[in-house]
Amino acid sequence: MSKIFKSISAPLAIALVATPALAAEPVGRASPTVEDLKNEINQLTAEVEELKKGDSPFTVNGYYRLQATSESLDTTDDNSAAFVDQRLRAKITGDLNDNVSLVWYGEFDSPWGEKGSCQGDDCGKLSADGVGVETKNAYAELKVPNSDWKVRAGIQGYGFGKYESFVTNDDMNGVSFAGNVGMATLTGGWFKWEENDRDSADDVDFYMLSAELHPSEVFHYGLTGAQISNSSQAALNGTAARTDDNYFGAYADFTFNKMGYSGSVLYKKSSGRDSDATDGDTYMLNLYAQRHWGNASLKIHGIYIPADDSSNGADRFARNNTGYELSGDNLQIFGTDVYYNNGSQGAKAVLDGAYQGYGLMGLMVSGDQELSNDYYLKYGTGYFRVADDAPDSAAQANGSSLGT
Repeated sequence: MSKIFKSISAPLAIALVATPALAAEPVGRASPTVEDLKNEINQLTAEVEELKKGDSPFTVNGYYRLQATSESLDTTDDNSAAFVDQRLRAKITGDLNDNVSLVWYGEFDSPWGEKGSCQGDDCGKLSADGVGVETKNAYAELKVPNSDWKVRAGIQGYGFGKYESFVTNDDMNGVSFAGNVGMATLTGGWFKWEENDRDSADDVDFYMLSAELHPSEVFHYGLTGAQISNSSQAALNGTAARTDDNYFGAYADFTFNKMGYSGSVLYKKSSGRDSDATDGDTYMLNLYAQRHWGNASLKIHGIYIPADDSSNGADRFARNNTGYELSGDNLQIFGTDVYYNNGSQGAKAVLDGAYQGYGLMGLMVSGDQELSNDYYLKYGTGYFRVADDAPDSAAQANGSSLGT
């Protein structure tokens, strides 16, 4: 009973502490001063700190973001957009014991004046209190006793971060694992992307296995293999071929004299199992150089993806609908703008170049600077052009330069 009481005592105490501040003021009493408000906040903070010392198995964290955006991408026409977003995210972790944890991670999006993610309920419109909570993650994590291995089952985030999030970077249902074997760290998993009628002939499954080795403190490298097995009805009807997309990747990180050097190559091979209509292959190369000093860092990033000169248009990467490619270069239009709540994610470099068959060449410079009092500055710039402005697979010729 004591544990149950402590687990519910946090919201109860917050309500009790906040009630005096919200109570109606007696007639004739002056409005609260700034000092009164400070005292209320200090008292509430002290109560919450005391509650943290309890033994409740549940912890909560998250963030709130309010963001106004105005953009204009067409200088020849009054074509602009202006909107206000708000997002509340919360993560609840329950440590049932030393080896078992349960995690729920959700969000509420409510763009002002819009329906947002509620899909039918007017969350952001007048009467903006519809049901609109979205589950991002919901999984159980098991730590294998007396080892460093762990297994997750349920909705979890998974992606190709070492390869600029091409292929995938999203929340998905499945089973993943991680652990060490000698000097190698193994990670992998099986995820179910689509299951129509519980028929093995209509599935879309994603398999991944990665091994990272650490020969020394300044050098490590990794190898990655993955497969998207697409037997869905949409693939059968849309391409006249059920396909398997196979990915093979390698990356390396090296530090020398306060400089960090990294590189990765990702190769894709598609093969049709009913015909050769989707057979094709392509690759992507990324090179990085980064310097850290004090509270600042500067990174140079180059990327190359060849054009698709095939007759069937299959020598290219398939579009990643989760939209997080080039998310680490502090760009907005040509890379993914990770600070958008809703609205366009950007990434025009890959959407207008690589995914259209023109390929991509890009050079990006970005930096981070920590300032005083928890302020920070991020900046980035880049130049992008297609690898071929008239490949055989494209419907029409395009300009070589995508922009800066």
